[in-house]
Amino acid sequence: MININNILRCFPNNVVRKIDEYFVKNNINLNYLEEIRLRVNRAIIMKLGQAEIIIEYNVTSEEILEILQQICDNSIYSYQNQIVNRLYYYKRRA
Repeated sequence: MININNILRCFPNNVVRKIDEYFVKNNINLNYLEEIRLRVNRAIIMKLGQAEIIIEYNVTSEEILEILQQICDNSIYSYQNQIVNRLYYYKRRA
């Protein structure tokens, strides 16, 4: 089972605070969270089972970049090559 707190460590404090506030306010266990959708200048959308929850907080491009850097251990270029190579591999197999 994936620990959601390990995932949230990659998120900026403002985003984590908004997500935590929602779960505390509504007395929902954070482990029910299945999906988090983040888009620049858009609200945070979370999926809990069949429900989609919208948190009115516009995510900035800087926050998206910060998340990407955290996920890639500050080596986006290295991960970019891995992604491109995998996509190329899947295209060749098809």
